[in-house]
Amino acid sequence: MSATVSIARQAAFEILHRVATEDAFASNLLASGRYENLSREDHGLLQELTLGVLRRQSLLDYLIERYSRRGPAKLDIEVTIALRLGLYQLRFLSRIPPHAAINESVNLVKLKRKQSAAPLVNAVLRSAQREGPVDLRQSIRDPLELLCIETSHPAWLLERWIGRYGYDEARELALADNTAPRQAFRFNDRRRPESMTRSWLADHGILTRDSAIAPGAVIVAKGALPANSEPVRKGWLYLQDEASQLVAHLCANRPMSETDGLRMIDLCAAPGSKTTLAATLLPGKSTITACELHPHRLRTMKELSERLGIDRIDFVQLDATQTLPFPPESFDLALLDAPCSGLGTLQRHPEIKWRTTENKIAELSRLQRKLIAEADRMVRPGGLLVYSVCSTEPEEGEEVVADLRGSHPEYRDMTRERLFELGIDPEPLLTSQFGARTFPHRHGTEGFFACALWKRK
Repeated sequence: MSATVSIARQAAFEILHRVATEDAFASNLLASGRYENLSREDHGLLQELTLGVLRRQSLLDYLIERYSRRGPAKLDIEVTIALRLGLYQLRFLSRIPPHAAINESVNLVKLKRKQSAAPLVNAVLRSAQREGPVDLRQSIRDPLELLCIETSHPAWLLERWIGRYGYDEARELALADNTAPRQAFRFNDRRRPESMTRSWLADHGILTRDSAIAPGAVIVAKGALPANSEPVRKGWLYLQDEASQLVAHLCANRPMSETDGLRMIDLCAAPGSKTTLAATLLPGKSTITACELHPHRLRTMKELSERLGIDRIDFVQLDATQTLPFPPESFDLALLDAPCSGLGTLQRHPEIKWRTTENKIAELSRLQRKLIAEADRMVRPGGLLVYSVCSTEPEEGEEVVADLRGSHPEYRDMTRERLFELGIDPEPLLTSQFGARTFPHRHGTEGFFACALWKRK
């Protein structure tokens, strides 16, 4: 009899294999059209398996070694992925019968032409089923190693967080990374019909509440808005994390009385979330120059702007680390949401924690310093520069801004004042140095650093 595996498990295996061998991002693959024909139940299981395995990878690999007496590095990647999937189901998905988790994992290795590994997969998973939950504290004595396995985070990253926040809060942050992010969105008045209200959402089983982090941001408290749902597809609303929305507000939310038109430059604009929000916030005849290095990402931004009905954005392909083709000091506002490690987005992109290194952070910090130097050249005296990264690490946040201010003392940190102007309580967000930070365990958002810098005349 030929081996059979459910479509959701086959798809999860496929995505995890691409993440492991091609450096692909699971969230991008999950959102691709390849899986749009799956039933809601199958797509839900696919997402749970894929992201769950990536979030809990260290723990699953510890269990693989415990029951097979060999580490994942000594196994073929196909065998490792099948074992991770089976163990994740046994340990975290009580609604799935153990025999289904075991049998389909065994069938997976057969389908992937690893027939000889089928007895090993069967033995490992049956041993895990018999033993049940493992008390890690009984077998792991070193506190850091225990934390690494318990939270499935690399040791170097946890050591950094322990040094900054202490052991208990570092653990809270890491555990928060392993939970699904809450949904947040903003209404798009350029497209939504009058009937598209929070009451309409409530009638469809989606309960919402206001955000305390970003003006106009709405949190989904119950239910979910799939990416292929009508309100999202038609641009009536836009799914966007609260912290990401806050960055755009810090830069572009200006009183209509201030001026009839401002010039804003967004140096690293893709995928366009902050750019399009800024375009709805700027007063009067303001314009935005949105810059992006890669043509395909530029096309994606144009498509997003069209879907949202926004037409005040000029798209420019360029390398923002090089001298920009605009006169110096020609913009009132500059937004630099710089390329970064993404360590503040581990809820959505758990694979990042397995790919990032301290050397990579240092490399990105050098890139960010080049970019902020170009942003500085573009801002007129009296203008505002907003710098942000979705990273937890100070080398990518506070230290980049400190370097700019060291060589350009004309910049003043206006983050506190801007938050007050936006009606946001600044105290839970401000850092001990300058700028503001959000965290998943403190604020329920992605981990962002943002700093609003006023350039004195």
